[in-house]
Amino acid sequence: MTADGRAIVLTADRTLMAEYALLFDGMLAASQTTLTPRPMMDWLLAPRSAPVNGRAKVAPLGLRRMEATLRAAGFTAEDVVVVDDAHLHEVIGPKTRVVGVSVGEPCGLGMSSTTMTGVTGGAIYPHVMTRRLLRKVRALLGKRAPEARLVLGGPGAWQLAADEDRQRAASVDHVVSGYAEGNATEVFRALVAGEELPAIIEGQGVEAEDIPPICGASTMGVVEISRGCGLGCSFCTIGRERMQHLPVETIMADAQTNLAAGMGGIAALSEDCFRYGGAGNETDPAALIDLLERLRQLDDLRLIQTDHANIMSIAGFSDQELTRVRELLVGDSGAELPWVNVGVETASGELLARSGGEAKMIGASHDEWGDICAAQLRRLIAAGWAPMVSILVGLPGETPEDVQRTLAWIRDMKNERVMIFPVVYAAIDGSETLTRAALTKLHWRLVRECYSLNFKWTPRMYADNQRAVGVPSARRTLLQALGIAQVIEWKTLLAWRAAGARA
Repeated sequence: MTADGRAIVLTADRTLMAEYALLFDGMLAASQTTLTPRPMMDWLLAPRSAPVNGRAKVAPLGLRRMEATLRAAGFTAEDVVVVDDAHLHEVIGPKTRVVGVSVGEPCGLGMSSTTMTGVTGGAIYPHVMTRRLLRKVRALLGKRAPEARLVLGGPGAWQLAADEDRQRAASVDHVVSGYAEGNATEVFRALVAGEELPAIIEGQGVEAEDIPPICGASTMGVVEISRGCGLGCSFCTIGRERMQHLPVETIMADAQTNLAAGMGGIAALSEDCFRYGGAGNETDPAALIDLLERLRQLDDLRLIQTDHANIMSIAGFSDQELTRVRELLVGDSGAELPWVNVGVETASGELLARSGGEAKMIGASHDEWGDICAAQLRRLIAAGWAPMVSILVGLPGETPEDVQRTLAWIRDMKNERVMIFPVVYAAIDGSETLTRAALTKLHWRLVRECYSLNFKWTPRMYADNQRAVGVPSARRTLLQALGIAQVIEWKTLLAWRAAGARA
């Protein structure tokens, strides 16, 4: 690079820019608290990728979209550079005008993070590493580019956008909230020119057909197939964003960019993968199957992973279509346990409706919700999937009867090939978080029942997926050993928390 620096520097914390082989690798690393030794994080769970020509080999998809947006608007490769935290000193200099940081957990307020810290104690690593990164950026700017401004955005920007005290504590100049391809060029040109801008900048999204293909590989091989959700659940930051489906051409281009960088697989991400191609809340199985068939024609593609699905969207697929989707995701990788996260949230349809999740049920009666969820999950399992279910603990208005109903539902699933991850409710604006002290013995009983399934199936799923993308056996063995140690730790912690909980 150059001692003068680059005009625009884009970066993110270590957990967002590590070289992961799988989507689950990133989830595992991001769920660790400071009880996990830092050397284990650095060496095993979140290994650095070697830079390519002085630039990051992989970066979060959001940063890649910003890079592509700016490049399409006329900024050159000399103007915009994406690097990890270890190489910031090579690109920050007198010419630097903006450092953009993408964040996932700048304050540790997300539901998964507060759940992990509530069980284990300590602080969540993405929060810790983000704070360390921001301090490093501020120090470099102070020495080398005092005129430059520090801008924060990404999926965790909401944690700062509504709280001036947190903004000051993070020492950021501006927070960009939401998708921003529509006004990123305008914002960055103003920043480069030294113009005044408000502390909080509302991002402007674009229509799906105008989302630019990425210029470099994304962390975990992430490829966006849909954006937004539109179901309106009050406990989800994406709930009010209408769902849009990216054109097949953009998806194919992003997949090819990742494969060209040596990724063994891709992660086809959506808030509801089974709604790809459908209008509104409708499904279009043929559209998803056609997309996957086209992806399967790409050379060197092993496993296609996906992340989220909605119960009522699963119901829109026949048994044969569910099986076909599974076959296309797996290809010839040899994977036997492809997973997808399914948001059940609670077996109490009445509680889900009271908590702003009525739209998830799409016409199902409150009394039927738990039975419908079980039936659709069993259909997925029969088609060869290993569903990963999310359950929300402590939703507003939750009663002991609601918890009992969900507990009974979990016990009914105990003989199935399913993982169930309970997440402690936290308001998406950071205003309300259920603390560990508020959890009752009944809550902890539910959590322990969930983890009895997770301890059985998660290590098997993880090892299976690692083999499918070609993770070396030595690394698989090390991670399985870590998994065994964490199972022992969690069994002990869960028993301890349950014993000390209030009735």
